[in-house]
Amino acid sequence: MNIETSLIGESALVSVAVLTFASVAVFTDVRSRKIPNWLTVSSFAFALVAHSILGGWGGLMSSLCGFATGFGILLTLFLIGGGGGGDVKLMGAVGAWVGVWPTLLIFVASAVFVILIMVGVVIKHGPQAKTKSNESIMKLKLPYAVPVGLALMLVLIFDSMATL
Repeated sequence: MNIETSLIGESALVSVAVLTFASVAVFTDVRSRKIPNWLTVSSFAFALVAHSILGGWGGLMSSLCGFATGFGILLTLFLIGGGGGGDVKLMGAVGAWVGVWPTLLIFVASAVFVILIMVGVVIKHGPQAKTKSNESIMKLKLPYAVPVGLALMLVLIFDSMATL
């Protein structure tokens, strides 16, 4: 049994599936500020089934390791007060699709996107600006699926360029 650190190149269907999942997560997170359990749990289950079919026991174990990586990182942040439970399950499901190494890259890239988005908001509105509910713009909560989706696309693009 061989555990792979990246599952992206396993099949084009993997990229299509994880992008579809991430797109629905972005839509629902932006619209309702929630990522529903039916979406994250079903995506995780489909990832396990797909990688089991494509890679046997090694594919299943690689998918589980990717899940543990994404879920573990975000659970740690959640426990210290950063993010929500849907974000934890989102990264777990993404990890189950892409594997350990891409999950780490997606996490780092998503953190960079969060910083860039928030700097853009502060530049546009100023640090003293208020939201519609009269809160400081500095307390604005960004739907985390957005930077994760952007980071996922970036990782998939770089992966496809590397295989050319």
